[in-house]
Amino acid sequence: MTCHQNRSFLFRVTKATADSTFGSQLNSQPNFSRLTLDDSAESCLVANMHTNAQALDEVIRQRRTLKMLAAEPLPASTQREVINEVIAAGAWAPFHKPSSSTHRGELNSFVPWRAYALDAAACRRLREKLIEVGDTTKIVQMLAAAEALIQVTWLPNPAKSETDALFEPTLENMEHLAAASAAVQNMLLTATARGFENYWSSGGALREKLVFDWMGIPATEILLGGIFLFPAETDNVETAEGKLRHKRGDVETWAKWIS
Repeated sequence: MTCHQNRSFLFRVTKATADSTFGSQLNSQPNFSRLTLDDSAESCLVANMHTNAQALDEVIRQRRTLKMLAAEPLPASTQREVINEVIAAGAWAPFHKPSSSTHRGELNSFVPWRAYALDAAACRRLREKLIEVGDTTKIVQMLAAAEALIQVTWLPNPAKSETDALFEPTLENMEHLAAASAAVQNMLLTATARGFENYWSSGGALREKLVFDWMGIPATEILLGGIFLFPAETDNVETAEGKLRHKRGDVETWAKWIS
């Protein structure tokens, strides 16, 4: 067998093993303990893993912050199936504890984040809504250029006592926030791998009650960021890269081994 043939064989075997072991459950995982690989298959598996690791490294380095600003709306041509792949990548982010049951509603997963997606046409409608209330910020210009916007929220635990703070500064809330941030990074990397320029916005007008109500986002959720996905083509738009990308310093300036 060639490495390509071995890769297809391994996929078929692992999928069949998963189906027979766990049925058709959504989260079925292959039972690798049942597999026996010959030397050729094992060598190809190692080679493919190395290639995949290099590809992942490249995607991580290629991801960048880029705003696309358009004075007038670009043609709306979002392919939802590709955006769905970006959103689905967030599901594999690590999280420590389930979110509070008070956040169970139409979206009833216990993961401590939520995602609300707008395709290009919906981005243009939201743009018009913001213009109506006098918004002249770059959010309006980005909505004119975006292929999609994914509003990602995180789910704080209900406060145990009255507080004016946005959320209680507990360890569990910190873990929920970190988990949601990991979900965002998964989405950004997946978007980069699929050719989308992207920008993680802290929100601005996207945090306002007007936008939350228009998108049906519960007031108990906190916006972690608006993920703008832009087309690879940059004609007829203004672009602005992140200013800190090349100022983060070498690894040695923020990490060290402890002897």
